[in-house]
Amino acid sequence: MEAEDWEEEEKVRSAPRGASKTGAAKGRIQATREGQITAIGPRGCEVVPTGGNPLACKPKSGLAVGDRVMFDETGTIRRVLPRETTLSRPDPMNPRLERVIAANVDVVVMVAAIRAPVLRPGLIDRYLIAIEKGGSEALLCITKIDKMESVEELGQVEPYRRLGIRVFPVSMKTGEGVEELRGALAGKLAVLVGHSGVGKSSLMNRLKPDANAATGEISRLYQKGQHTTTASTMYTMRDGIRVIDTPGVREFGLWDLTAAEVERHFHDFDAFRPECQFADCSHTHEPVCGVRKALGRGVIAQARYECYLRLREEVS
Repeated sequence: MEAEDWEEEEKVRSAPRGASKTGAAKGRIQATREGQITAIGPRGCEVVPTGGNPLACKPKSGLAVGDRVMFDETGTIRRVLPRETTLSRPDPMNPRLERVIAANVDVVVMVAAIRAPVLRPGLIDRYLIAIEKGGSEALLCITKIDKMESVEELGQVEPYRRLGIRVFPVSMKTGEGVEELRGALAGKLAVLVGHSGVGKSSLMNRLKPDANAATGEISRLYQKGQHTTTASTMYTMRDGIRVIDTPGVREFGLWDLTAAEVERHFHDFDAFRPECQFADCSHTHEPVCGVRKALGRGVIAQARYECYLRLREEVS
């Protein structure tokens, strides 16, 4: 059953024998409230009603933090409202199913460390495609800049600056760059994503110093007593900022993508496609290819091109 059908199905099933379906539906509609999912744990989910305080609700499959839902007085979610944006990936247990990581976010902050662990451009490129498909804005936060030996190391992110993506180098040790990132998030719902160990939780603690206390407040939901990011959780902070912290990943697959679509998401190729001999140039072997010429001149980053080739092979 689709999530949007839960409410209507429950109206009919809960109607007294002999009562009209119209009367049952009217009663159920009056009993439902709208809210947003702010945390999901193994024993339930947390919902913040519009203008109200957090409540524990019964979980349903397919929910994501950020979902807007209708729920009733029993704490049962009856309907998931249409999502404005999504960030999704294939389900690790069943790649044929979509797993939505976060819903209705304005901004996806890709968190990557300049060192320890090393910067992984391929993971950033995958996130960029998923973010564009889902309809959110992408920001890149580079952590651990206090570990750099020289500022030239930030040259690795120059291809993303050229794409128009805002890059925020930060240090959790000194706090450098955190306020600039905070300014970019003002009034928005954001989600932090990235490889395990890059410092997402440390960034959360910089943005919201009482984040650990906030995690303790929902420990009944997770049945945990310390801050370990094993599930996504939304935090509210000053300047109208709401941030969803997510578990770190080791890899990130792309949902519902063809080889042709991979090519269209590499916008650093855009200016050079007209120089290709064929309209459907794959930029891999054709004799006259504007993209490969630009690559040879150093205009397109080698790491970006290599990621393009890997993704083409993967989805094919």
